[in-house]
Amino acid sequence: MTDWIETAGSPFVIMERDYAQRYDAEKSYNTICGVDEYAGTVEIDGHKIVVLGDEPMPVKVIRQGDETIIIRWRYAPGASEVESIVNNLDFEALTEISREVIDFDSRDLMLFDSAAYLKEDSNAVKLQTLHKTVNITTYEYNSESVALIIHKLKS
Repeated sequence: MTDWIETAGSPFVIMERDYAQRYDAEKSYNTICGVDEYAGTVEIDGHKIVVLGDEPMPVKVIRQGDETIIIRWRYAPGASEVESIVNNLDFEALTEISREVIDFDSRDLMLFDSAAYLKEDSNAVKLQTLHKTVNITTYEYNSESVALIIHKLKS
């Protein structure tokens, strides 16, 4: 499990690690920010990029077996409340918002701030999938005091 990471206000992106080294944040920023959904895809320079859109939210990455869970914190009184919910997640009880299948060129991926060049960004998280085809399911968790967006990546 990673610590909570944040951007400076731009969306997080997930892309192939090799392309992330060449990603031009300045050139791609308007395309990335055009994604309004909680999770959407764009293609830049022939590479598929997953954009965690809508509004900037702190993110935590959890690896569970062959799945990667990305928790996005919309609101909550504090980290302990969010982590208590995360530790007891029942995906059957969550509201599914969207489902997408992405065919990457590699199993080695990176999650990072779309406005930062990767070499400058200490908040980058390495992700590795079992296969190049990744199913991304997005869920919403809402209670009176906590709201989360949860992305499950499974290959």
